Amino acid sequence: MKKLLLISAVLGALFLSGCISGERLARNTPFASGNNSFYRDGVNLFPLYYQEGVNRSILFPLIDIDDRGFAVRPFYHKDKDEHGILWPLAAFNKTGGWAGPVVWGQETYGFFPLFISGKHTLWVFPASWYDNENDFGVLPFFVKNYDLLWVFPASWYRDEKSFGVLPLFCRYKDFFWAGNVFKTDDMFLIFPIYGRGKGWFYFLNYIQGETRAIKYYAFFPLAYYSRSLERPQSEFYSPLFSFEFDRGELDMLNIGMLLYHYYYGKHHVFYPIAEVDFEKDAQQFWLWPLFKYSKHYDSSFPVFLFDCESMPDGSLVHVKLLYPFLFEYKYIKNLSCHKTEILPWGALWYSDITAKDAECRLLCGALWSSKVAENAYDFRVLWGAVCLNSKDADSRRFSLLYKFFSYHRFKDEVKWEFFPFIKIMETSKGNSWSFCWRLLEKHDGGGHIFFIPWGKREDEK
Repeated sequence: MKKLLLISAVLGALFLSGCISGERLARNTPFASGNNSFYRDGVNLFPLYYQEGVNRSILFPLIDIDDRGFAVRPFYHKDKDEHGILWPLAAFNKTGGWAGPVVWGQETYGFFPLFISGKHTLWVFPASWYDNENDFGVLPFFVKNYDLLWVFPASWYRDEKSFGVLPLFCRYKDFFWAGNVFKTDDMFLIFPIYGRGKGWFYFLNYIQGETRAIKYYAFFPLAYYSRSLERPQSEFYSPLFSFEFDRGELDMLNIGMLLYHYYYGKHHVFYPIAEVDFEKDAQQFWLWPLFKYSKHYDSSFPVFLFDCESMPDGSLVHVKLLYPFLFEYKYIKNLSCHKTEILPWGALWYSDITAKDAECRLLCGALWSSKVAENAYDFRVLWGAVCLNSKDADSRRFSLLYKFFSYHRFKDEVKWEFFPFIKIMETSKGNSWSFCWRLLEKHDGGGHIFFIPWGKREDEK
């Protein structure tokens, strides 16, 4: 048997060595780890041409060159000591190689799969010899070595005094198998009728057992019961009735599957259609899909026609109507925040109002939008056709029909514009105005008449 493993290992190593060609393919591309010609000095016209340091690829995957060798596929490739010719037909290195069915390497040569000869191995299909251990075999009918004798379908092991006739019978050390009977030192099975082992036993569909922590009984699949060996805890499960007790308190009770269900203070009727929860200070009840009320914050997503959530101290109120499709209102006390949405994501109306700022939108801001924060504000109507905004107390801006008419004041400067006809600017240094841009314009010390300048500005004198 060992000679067969040696032969397989030699052949496998030779074939895997040819995979170096595939590794070259990946190494000389922009997808290789560490290669990124978009951010380094290189050329990336992949797959026509790629260059990253010493790595080059031309007409990928036909030609590539690097410091380990080169490849002109499918004719020849070289990678350090690895060479391939019309791979996978032929490949070789210092230790061996193959050319079609001919293989060689490490004192081994042959014509696979008919003949292979090694230092201590000889294979002449289907027979094989291994000199050192005087092994001989003709697979799959006969194998003989120092500890195994195989005469199909029987086998013997000398040291373990084992015997088997596969697939009917096998005896090996502490293991015995015959048909559906299995036996070891700590287990006996007549599968699937009877079985026993260390800490467990079954007969047909009755099962019982014990571990360090629990003792359990089951009548599969109708009932299961277990109790803890470390603390007063027990549980029972069946399709019609189940319970869990821990330290004398009821944690779970189920009657008639969906008819009634209790779990840590939550009562369900026709679960999950209805729920009533009176756990400590929290109160919650629902009748899906009509309504839900919760006296604590619950981020569950199931859609209810009406859904109301609130904190006992009034710090949060959350009302949803067919959420997220129709209406949502949320109030957060510590932020003085009122948030309202109508239609998904506030498509019809959205408002978010706090003590410091406010934001409102009508039809996603198309008909109306506003933002207010201290001295800054921004109001827009009809996709911005009418706009009024201010960045601070010194700046005011108003526009109509997308700046067809606009007014802008910044500190002591005021600008009026009726585009493209009239423009008036008032500053502390003086006033200026223009008609049809420079058709007629007057500013400090000069202006334009029919685009012809006259006079000079004060800053040009």
